[in-house]
Amino acid sequence: MGEYDDHFGLSIPLKPYKRHTNLLWKLTFVALAACLWSWERFAWIIAPSRSRPDFDWYALEPSEDINWTACFDGFKCARLSVPLDYQRPDGPKAVIAVQMLPATDRANYGGTILLNPGGPGGSGTWYVGKFGTKLAQVVGPQFDLLGFDPRGTGATLPRAECFTSESQSKIWELQHAPLLNLSDNSIPLARSREVVMSDLCLKAMGGNGNAGIGATVEEWGGGRYMGTASVATDMLRILEKLGQDRLQYWGFSYGSVLGQYFAAMYPHKVGRLVIDGVLDASEYATTHPVCLQHTDEIISSFYSYCAQAGPVKCPLHAPEPDTIRKRVESIMGDLARSPIPVPFGAEGPTVVTDYLLRNVMFRAVYQPITLFPVIADALVAIEARNATALADMPVFQGGVKCDCIASPPLPWTQPNPEAFYAIACGDKSQDLSANFDYTEYFKELTKLSPLFAPVFGTIGLSCENWKMPATWAYDGPFSAENTSHPLLVLSNAADPVTPLEHAQAVAKRFGGAKLVVQNCAGHCTLAAPSLCTAKHVRAYFANGTMPQDGATCEPDELPFVGKVRNDAQVLEEGDRELLETLTSLVKEIRLSGVGVF
Repeated sequence: MGEYDDHFGLSIPLKPYKRHTNLLWKLTFVALAACLWSWERFAWIIAPSRSRPDFDWYALEPSEDINWTACFDGFKCARLSVPLDYQRPDGPKAVIAVQMLPATDRANYGGTILLNPGGPGGSGTWYVGKFGTKLAQVVGPQFDLLGFDPRGTGATLPRAECFTSESQSKIWELQHAPLLNLSDNSIPLARSREVVMSDLCLKAMGGNGNAGIGATVEEWGGGRYMGTASVATDMLRILEKLGQDRLQYWGFSYGSVLGQYFAAMYPHKVGRLVIDGVLDASEYATTHPVCLQHTDEIISSFYSYCAQAGPVKCPLHAPEPDTIRKRVESIMGDLARSPIPVPFGAEGPTVVTDYLLRNVMFRAVYQPITLFPVIADALVAIEARNATALADMPVFQGGVKCDCIASPPLPWTQPNPEAFYAIACGDKSQDLSANFDYTEYFKELTKLSPLFAPVFGTIGLSCENWKMPATWAYDGPFSAENTSHPLLVLSNAADPVTPLEHAQAVAKRFGGAKLVVQNCAGHCTLAAPSLCTAKHVRAYFANGTMPQDGATCEPDELPFVGKVRNDAQVLEEGDRELLETLTSLVKEIRLSGVGVF
């Protein structure tokens, strides 16, 4: 792949990867947190149904074996009891929620594939319940698909909860700090809010210092046992209870980190392991990764695709991308100076601000095919100061629907920022923030992404002040010369938060691993349908087939432009069905807004 990738005359510039100055090796967890944070930050866009009243997870008796119970429609559910601390297995237990969609082709049964949708904080049980049927058609009907809720998330216990009620959590979120900049008190204010959050979590999940054998999870402090090393070992325990010798796995975004942990810790247990939208686990665990190299470039592609598509498909159309860019920058500048009141939104009154618009634009770089047109319509409405049009746009709703129930949140309330903090911040070495200068870092972050640095720069301050490191923190090496089967690594050419350079580095560290680059923008390969990519995944799971060196795949749909494959009707029946399934799956994921991070 060269410096530019061409889509029907459109070039997306990809900057050559290079190590940054020594400053970036001394920075804290901010950049990584920015990479992962959007799952939590956009809960108001992506959160699924608050409850699932047809099934009560807590009615299932936890067991040290997997005792399946029929649940939902055609699924099986169980709660697996595992040691809270694998280094002290006689202590209290964690309880892992698992949900499986059984294979339909039992004659050619290929075992169970575990899924992780990302986060950290994403619910695997929800994910397999929502998308498992279509994912099964992609990987093949001979596989069971199993989603599990990692520690801190979903219906798994202990759960990461820092607030005493869902309403308190949402009220706190409504008080968010303003966009960060260096000219006012926004950074000190954001830091103070994160100190509050850290202290709340420590009180709620940090325990009381009694970690004796007879003590409870609460006394031990459940928040100290949610690290990725423990979750990787939970996957090993799930395998054992399934009677399956080696792991089959597809992990997205943070799920790629989890996959690397497993492959590094248990290389002899790797069966078929796909990591998609790759964050380098070595940098995640031991350094201060920079992962926003291409984020603003994807916004630049918005201007190019709009210019290519014409005025019917893009209301901001102009013949030259730079003309569109200047218009958008003018719209954003006007909005920053004069926010737009929207008194009659579907979820109540709101104000459309520069802060809100940047958040929505950041969401759009995850899913350009669906959300670039939404952004174009929104920018036109903002330019016209059309409050009526803005009131009808879900992305600009008030963002919180709260019954103000005093009880704790149900286990399917998701995602929740507390899980992100407990997992990602808990995984981080506490020594890395010793010589941290956030102001200097923010300057560097702004150079990388001037558009989005003010939005997501806040989150790293949480990890700067985090007081609950994981009791078991694996810090490498994140490599293996000989896994029992090579890894399959997937990446988009331009990913907003898990850059291609990370996927390239990871593929080199695991013996025999192969990288497939999907030639599009967006987060993870399911940001766009690609028959080519899907066939690589299916062949890998079916018989271990590895792609050739330098493998690339084209997408079958582009932002604004739409479907780009002209031979769909002459495809073989199996390929046509696979493409139709994949296109439907990608659409469902986009409509659900799953950030898979």
